[in-house]
Amino acid sequence: MSPESLQSIYQQYKHDTQVVASWLATTAKAFGWSGQVGGSSTAKTPTKPSGRLKGKERKKAKAAQVPSDELPAVSEPSKPKYVLAIKDFVPLAEHIADASNAAKIQVPHSFSVALERVLWARKSFAERLEDAGHCFDQQSDARHSFFVNILEKVRKTLQPLLSVDAFNLSNLKDAVTNIQTHKDKKGLSSLFEVLDVYEPSAAFEAAPDVVLPPPSALEYTVEAEEDSQFEALFAMTALMDDLSRLRLEIAELWTRYEAGELDIAAVSVATNTAIELARSFEDDISPFLQKNGGSSVFHVKYFNAVSAALGIDSDAKQRPTDDYNFAAYDIADGLLINTLINIIAHVRVNPLGEIPNYNGFYGWYDEVSNQASGSGRQKYARMKPALLELLSDLPLISNHQNPVEDQVMHGMMTTLRTAQQERKSTPDVPIWFSFAAQVYLDTLNIVKIGKGWTDMQRVMRNVKQSVDGLSIFCPERRKVLDAFELWDKGMDPIALIRTSLGKPYKDHTFLRRHFMHCGLWVHYLRTLFHQQGVVYAAVPGTVLCTTQLYHALQQEQCLNHAWDDIETLRKLQGNSTFFIGEPPSSFEGYFNNFCLTIGSSITNWAHNKRDKKVKVSKDNKPLMKFGAVTSTLIANRIVPLSGRQIVSVDVVEDWIQQGSNSQGKVETEKTPTPTAKNEKIRQPLIHRLAAAVSTEIADLEFDYFAIHNQCRELLLRLQTEEEKVTGPEFTKRYMSHGEHNLAFVVGFVFSTVAGKKDIVTTTVSSTRLLEIAVETVNQWLSEGKGNAITGTGSQESE
Repeated sequence: MSPESLQSIYQQYKHDTQVVASWLATTAKAFGWSGQVGGSSTAKTPTKPSGRLKGKERKKAKAAQVPSDELPAVSEPSKPKYVLAIKDFVPLAEHIADASNAAKIQVPHSFSVALERVLWARKSFAERLEDAGHCFDQQSDARHSFFVNILEKVRKTLQPLLSVDAFNLSNLKDAVTNIQTHKDKKGLSSLFEVLDVYEPSAAFEAAPDVVLPPPSALEYTVEAEEDSQFEALFAMTALMDDLSRLRLEIAELWTRYEAGELDIAAVSVATNTAIELARSFEDDISPFLQKNGGSSVFHVKYFNAVSAALGIDSDAKQRPTDDYNFAAYDIADGLLINTLINIIAHVRVNPLGEIPNYNGFYGWYDEVSNQASGSGRQKYARMKPALLELLSDLPLISNHQNPVEDQVMHGMMTTLRTAQQERKSTPDVPIWFSFAAQVYLDTLNIVKIGKGWTDMQRVMRNVKQSVDGLSIFCPERRKVLDAFELWDKGMDPIALIRTSLGKPYKDHTFLRRHFMHCGLWVHYLRTLFHQQGVVYAAVPGTVLCTTQLYHALQQEQCLNHAWDDIETLRKLQGNSTFFIGEPPSSFEGYFNNFCLTIGSSITNWAHNKRDKKVKVSKDNKPLMKFGAVTSTLIANRIVPLSGRQIVSVDVVEDWIQQGSNSQGKVETEKTPTPTAKNEKIRQPLIHRLAAAVSTEIADLEFDYFAIHNQCRELLLRLQTEEEKVTGPEFTKRYMSHGEHNLAFVVGFVFSTVAGKKDIVTTTVSSTRLLEIAVETVNQWLSEGKGNAITGTGSQESE
């Protein structure tokens, strides 16, 4: 799994073969090749699903406040790729080398890199398996040798056309810098190290600065080897190496959370997304899994083969009741077999539709003991009940109206549904689900039990406190509080079910242990709080006009105190939310901007106006913007909806970039223009995603409900003071529609000071209402009401 892009190793390997095939075919054709090049197109046009959800899915979407048309769109069909036979490689290379104007041909560095990496990976992997005593079937071995020989002939044929600094891996064996930090399993590291060619290495650091062509630019692919035993083992090893590295990156994030360096929502979002990426990596090799008995069968066969290659008979159990030979525990842990075995066992005895029940036969999870120490047998005995307890709880949570579905829960329900449909003796457990379950177990060894539930409760408490004081008829209040239904009733729904069946269960065990679910729930609630708060604050226009008044008084240097909450709001929203064009700096400008932004005609202030109705148009009114773009995009993926596409690396990159663009940022040193060298120094993708979500937390936590209520309180006070000068005519004329016209309190200030008087203010001095506004705002700020939100720090402070 390359740090520069987090593309899977197998994706990179296949991409390399396509680079080689495409360059040979397109170059030969450009230099007079007259024969046929490639077979029929392999591109498939995906079937586009209906944009409208139906039945239960539509109800779920509505309950989650996610419009059904906001599900990720189907990807555009990839550029057609033609299948190039391996046997055609050498003739094409010979034609290129023999071309009459071959001197003009220079083999690009991208071709050299791709060719060398494919050769290195295939030869080294085969040698490693051969050294371990593994023998391929005759047909698979012949295909592998044939492909390697073809590639070597291509390299030799094109050697005269290669530049003097062409990338060459012939001596890489001694140059590669093995990345051992993630490979704490010595046996597996010896197997994985042959794939380090797809990682930063001493040789690669010295390579020319080159970026391989993107998939969309390649026209040819290589004929598939889906029935090749070598290819299947290579693909599976690449996937396991990917997941090993990804597992380490996830553990690093949770370690930082435990240390107080990262927020639980940011880490949980990154972890959940990493599991989705693991799902996409598995999808790349799914043809091999299906041709070898399905994911579970091939997964176990692979474990047995690797154990044997490393000198351990995984079936040589010390005790009849053992699940396998625990001498292979480290291998099983690294290859996700421990979780796979227990998921299979659970699914067999707890089919879909029945209340799952773990009876404690293997003991109960010890929340106090050191999970990382002890022998393989001891570690397995501790993890087994922890996982079985979780697997029993997941369907119960899924069947409730829970607004959040993490990938562990999604994997459990997917596996149960598949098992019910296929009815295999060995249920098919996706490798990514075994990976997700292992990540859950890893976090139990890193984070203190209950820490996530504590953070979740704090967020619930603060959000609820913010909206509880609103009118019970407020729709935004109702939508926020609806999210509390499952966990805010004073009793754990799982505990209710378990105790009703006479089973022991400690309240909120699921949430105290499942940190990622708590974090995703926090992310969901924060996003909902932000979205509903923006709607609440935007509609009346009270915040809009109060911000304009504050700006005007600042410009005229009339204020004795800063309004920290409004200053923060302006930074989050930007000037375009409150001003048309540049912020005004004159009395006339304040008034004109006010009229434009509320859609009010200047005739509303005419002294001879006969029609006393207030005419307001919403056509030009600036809209308050939803912030936290990356967080919002992700929030749409953690609700329990089906039918969405598997997330890809490019999609995650796009989430991060959209969030950066929405904040007015340009490419920075964190996201440089990709090159072979600068890509390697970047942080892993999921770490950058966690950082992107972290930067948006302040936006999500800003209390738009409170800022609206602040502005409303100030304007009502200002209205009272103005009426002492203008009389009750103001309320009769401008407040007949309630507080939706409260913004006209600010309009009077601007109109009079700009010399625009109506029948209400015709006898008022041009500066009198401005003086009242200065006195009122200064008094209000002196009472400390201008930093009620930001002055207390984070929304989640105690």
